[in-house]
Amino acid sequence: MKDGLWVTIDGQDTFVHYSDLEEELMPQVLRPIGGFVYQADAFRHMNLPRVPFYIEDWLPKQGKMLLYGEAKSGKSYLSMQIARCLGQGEPFMGLITQPCRSLYTQFELGEAVLMDRINQTNKDYENVYVGTRLGMKLDTQSGQSDLRRAIEAVEPNVLILDPLYKAIRGDENEASDVMAVLDFLDQMIEGYECSIILVHHAGKDLTKRGRGSSVLEDWVDSYVQIRKIKSQSHELIIKIEPQFMRHASLPDEPITARLVNYEFVPEGVQSVTSKVLDYFKSNADKEIEPHELLDAKLGSNTAVYKSLRELQQAELIERLDWGKYKLKGGEDLTKP
Repeated sequence: MKDGLWVTIDGQDTFVHYSDLEEELMPQVLRPIGGFVYQADAFRHMNLPRVPFYIEDWLPKQGKMLLYGEAKSGKSYLSMQIARCLGQGEPFMGLITQPCRSLYTQFELGEAVLMDRINQTNKDYENVYVGTRLGMKLDTQSGQSDLRRAIEAVEPNVLILDPLYKAIRGDENEASDVMAVLDFLDQMIEGYECSIILVHHAGKDLTKRGRGSSVLEDWVDSYVQIRKIKSQSHELIIKIEPQFMRHASLPDEPITARLVNYEFVPEGVQSVTSKVLDYFKSNADKEIEPHELLDAKLGSNTAVYKSLRELQQAELIERLDWGKYKLKGGEDLTKP
């Protein structure tokens, strides 16, 4: 097979290259062999997502991430923040996100507490769905049916389960008991094309990582630790550090973040709006198109356009008639 296939057009057998086929025809033409297998030349022309990550380097599409930490280290605050950032397409701790629909499922907190936390942030939660289910066990048929029903109704791109120990009836130290849950979650990933984030507890010794069976580490694409470095005077400061990542190299330094109004604010991380403004200042005499900001990887599509609106409202940039933008005041604003 030479990067194409033979088709019959008006009674004539004709060889057509995959690149000449319209995208919407690809699923009809490129059918799997034996249920799920594709010839490699055909497979690379499948109309698959162009952006492989929901969270840059950390959470791939149809991927798995585990977030673990000691008690009272802000795991639930952080996982709810992830859900919101994904729904809004906002950066998470400086990492670019792909806007998507998220479902945050809480197994430990009641509805009133969860609602209060959301209200306290004063943030928008478009494309975010939340629910509490204190008795759901994902190694039981009833628990699996309940979660499947929610997934079918919401159709989330990213599912967040918080915390894992509450969603398992068996022994979290037994590989077979944990695999019963992971096998079910693999079915959800494959069947509904979603990614999954598990929130988990660490033991007393944080150096031994998350509690329970080591099969969890083998299962996930990213294994991320939350470490509490200050928790007094009503102030919580944490370090967020991936322990391993399957699809990227580990960052040089952990992220330090402070809890403010029920969300963590990273220290030393520049916002997308600030990055966009700096770009305009560095190109003060130029007219800038949005695709230039995206090509410079300043943020996701949603975050960049939101930054452009904010900078316009602050009268720092101006929009020209033909869809370009320019620093308001031009070079004068870049002078000391």
